[in-house]
Amino acid sequence: MEIIQVEIKNKNAMAILKGMERAFMIRLIRRKKSEPKDLTKLKGVFSHEEAMGLTGLVNASRSEWNQRTI
Repeated sequence: MEIIQVEIKNKNAMAILKGMERAFMIRLIRRKKSEPKDLTKLKGVFSHEEAMGLTGLVNASRSEWNQRTI
């Protein structure tokens, strides 16, 4: 048996999947939506200097990305 993840695009697709489940061709596994993560647990993980260095790297990366001509 193989497990795959599928994005449902419309109600018709869901109806087809439910029909396949009723025919015992597939089993639908419904997952609960995950709770938003508590970001306060991350407070203090980086020092101020490390955080500012990472911010600079992210900004430089964004600038380089914006300069691309694709």
